Amino acid sequence: MSHTSPFRTKRIHNQIILEQTRPIHFTHKPHYRLFVYARAGLRIATASIANEQPLKGNEEEIIRQIHTIRYNSDNPYVITGGHFPQIFVRNLGIFFNALLDPRIPSTDEDWYLRQAIALKTVEHDLEIFRLANREYTTITQVNKSLYTGLDLYARPSDSLYAIMYTLTALTDDTFIKSRFPTIRISKAEHPLQTKKAGMKLLTTYTPLLKQLLNTYYQELLDTKTNLIKKPLLLASARDGIKRQSSFYDNVILWSTLQLSAKFRLYDISEKALQIWKVQIIKAFWDEKIGIFLDDLSLLSHKAKLFSADSFIVTSTGFLDIKKVTERKMLLQMIQYVKKHQLDKPFPLHYSSIDLSKNLYWPVRYFAPSYMGTSIWSHWGMEYIKALLSLAKDSPELLTDAKKHLSAYKNTIEKYGGYPEVYNNNGEILSTRLYRSVLHNGWIINYEQTKMLYKNLVK
Repeated sequence: MSHTSPFRTKRIHNQIILEQTRPIHFTHKPHYRLFVYARAGLRIATASIANEQPLKGNEEEIIRQIHTIRYNSDNPYVITGGHFPQIFVRNLGIFFNALLDPRIPSTDEDWYLRQAIALKTVEHDLEIFRLANREYTTITQVNKSLYTGLDLYARPSDSLYAIMYTLTALTDDTFIKSRFPTIRISKAEHPLQTKKAGMKLLTTYTPLLKQLLNTYYQELLDTKTNLIKKPLLLASARDGIKRQSSFYDNVILWSTLQLSAKFRLYDISEKALQIWKVQIIKAFWDEKIGIFLDDLSLLSHKAKLFSADSFIVTSTGFLDIKKVTERKMLLQMIQYVKKHQLDKPFPLHYSSIDLSKNLYWPVRYFAPSYMGTSIWSHWGMEYIKALLSLAKDSPELLTDAKKHLSAYKNTIEKYGGYPEVYNNNGEILSTRLYRSVLHNGWIINYEQTKMLYKNLVK
């Protein structure tokens, strides 16, 4: 099967141009979906036996090798790596939210390749959604030109968010810098070369995006409460667990429409967005404990459940730390993590418990701690970024950030890669039928976090 991209990029006058080289097709036929689902399961199972080989070298050399593997010009689109070769649409907005950060130290060629693969991936997503007339959590290639979509394990809450996040980052060179600000201007910052191509994508797919966003809002939101409907189940970053109107999903819906409004793809005023935001905070914030509750299930309220993906408040722009009350919320979240040692031996444990009864059965039987007490590198980076954002007023948080980044450097060199997930002891997660991805493209977020730290301590 060919895994070459149906899109190609080239540079003209310091702008990256995107072209489609061959048509692609989409199938709704269930036997194709069954086939790719079975193939995905087999890949995960065999990955626990046929491991990715550790990369040799120091931290810098390992990072460079992962970039060569994940962002080379032959790759058709962004993937996590390892046994996840399909497009997880949320990747670009969540786990690769730093991909288009121009401040990350890199060569001109690496910067070009990161921009190019982001462009190819987002048009791939949009064209598949146009052909399917809906969004999916994953897109999988069946043969050279045929694709199908899967919802694992439910319809997505964050696929459209990833599209809007990426289109914004492709067209606005201040966007990522505003979400993850620095004190000093970087002299090594690269120019954004995708503005024209990004605007062309927006123009081409405006009718589709308007339709999908309108359906997304109408089908997910309970207009009486201004919160996601219960007991509607959605797939999200923590997709292996069943949640009812999770905090993460509510924030993602809010941010998706906020980004869409800037492009006039959805009609909602800033005043309405702020009122909605207050309603979300009121429904989820527990002032006494200092966390946003995981979801609106009875269990979450009784047990006061915390989930690491509540740190989505930073990259989505949901919390504005320029405001004293919202800055205090973020600090309380950090204090909760430290009090309950969810940053030990390094951050961040997804939860303090596994909640196996709430897991979808493949996760429950094959990796029950995957969405629970395991440590996720991505949320570790989002947590460290939160530490850095508050370090000016709380210097001890800068010390914590330094310690955690050092721990991650050690694991990169120890395992010869950037593990996606660790067990609760800080060792690479490995069960009988699941092993963490090693050559993991999420490492770009580690690089961004290091850059933010160095900018702060210079």
